[in-house]
Amino acid sequence: MYKAILKTLIVSYLLLISSFTSKALQEDFDLNGKSSFLIENTSSDTAFINIENWYTIPWKVQKIDTFILKNNSFYTSLISQAKDYFNLKINNKAFKIFSKPGSIVQIIYQSEDNINFSGSEKNVNEFLLKKGNYFQSTESDWMPRVRFTHNTDEFEEIITANDSITKLQQKFLTDNKMELPNWYFSFERKRLNYLNAYWKLNSLMYRKRMLNKSDSLGPQFLELTINDLSINDSDMLGNKRYMNFLSDFIGYKSDPMYENKMPSNTEEWIVFYEHSIDVINQLLTAEVKDTYLTFTLLIIIERRRYIFNTKWIENIEGEELKKLVLQKYEANPILPKGSQLPFFLLTDSAGNRIKSNDFKGRILLINFWATWCKPCIKEFPYENKLVERYDDQELSVVNICMYSDKKTWKKYIQKYQLKSINLFAENSWTSKIEKDFGIRGIPHSVLVDENGKVFQNKCARPSEDISKEIDKLLIKDY
Repeated sequence: MYKAILKTLIVSYLLLISSFTSKALQEDFDLNGKSSFLIENTSSDTAFINIENWYTIPWKVQKIDTFILKNNSFYTSLISQAKDYFNLKINNKAFKIFSKPGSIVQIIYQSEDNINFSGSEKNVNEFLLKKGNYFQSTESDWMPRVRFTHNTDEFEEIITANDSITKLQQKFLTDNKMELPNWYFSFERKRLNYLNAYWKLNSLMYRKRMLNKSDSLGPQFLELTINDLSINDSDMLGNKRYMNFLSDFIGYKSDPMYENKMPSNTEEWIVFYEHSIDVINQLLTAEVKDTYLTFTLLIIIERRRYIFNTKWIENIEGEELKKLVLQKYEANPILPKGSQLPFFLLTDSAGNRIKSNDFKGRILLINFWATWCKPCIKEFPYENKLVERYDDQELSVVNICMYSDKKTWKKYIQKYQLKSINLFAENSWTSKIEKDFGIRGIPHSVLVDENGKVFQNKCARPSEDISKEIDKLLIKDY
């Protein structure tokens, strides 16, 4: 009786909040947006819950791992800045769930094959459940497309394949139009088109920069890719696929056909980012420009704080977003200079157990990588050169492999003739290392002084002339 009363009170409270939520808040991008999430477990056993919710500003993920006893409920508030999807797993079965600012998402879990929805997005989430069953995957956005990017010789085949996949998804959407709100039908139709354009642009970039393939394209490639899509679409603002599209569109306009080499030192990265900001100012307008600039600057702070120029913030017109970027820049970063190197105990390729404090008395450059990470692999020749250059000095270059298969890791050590000290992070260490070093993407490098104190977390990579900083430590000029 008590549980039933509590559930009723929670639902009533959520509905009361919803009644005060404005249409603008629900429909538009909201930096501080939230959605309510209530799941009821009416099955005969415990339900294990995993939620992964990526949001745009800053580009991060909200993760929830919990369990719900039978005949119990779980409530949480999710960050919800735009109309978008989050990933839900119940007892390891995957579901794609939709929310927007102000949404109330209610799920009644009876069994793996019996899940029902209520709340403000009931019809949309029922459609997504039906779509997942139809395509036999909740990852229909990218899973059928990715193999064409990697395994197709002619780029025209990639274009044709992506168009065909999009048509299938659009047809499924149209076939179910009568079950959906008009606003969602219009939104999802546009989202699928932005996804199609984004994937073509991203495939071109990936094949050029990661696979070293030079594709031949017609003179109207960009125009045909974009077609009638609006570049400045405030209705799609904050949605991951639209933001992905803007990122690759800006990248293509900054460097058509991706002919320029990627920056290889600090000065080149500054020029690269300033050129990108100029292109953003030229092509984007109003709230789209402000939001995308904020998105871009926060990524630079996250990945290359050491080159960030606060003057770039002046390109943002909105005071709230300006303030946010400045606060993120001035906030104390994870592992600021002088922090103690976090402890780790990992195995090397010979099976020896290596501790972080085994390197005391030596300057340490740690590079985190994975076997599937092409930018990480591109760093290997530069790492080997550092080992050779500082062979007779107190420097250790340590590569820590994460998120990877151990056999493949050992194979890559031999394949690329790695001269660094090579350590492997088992699953049990991965989450601790991620948290301790603030890893949001790889490659990720950390420079540590001879006393085991962090000199710079997220420092320049070996390819970006990190030797300048190493030399400062060696001569104690810092």
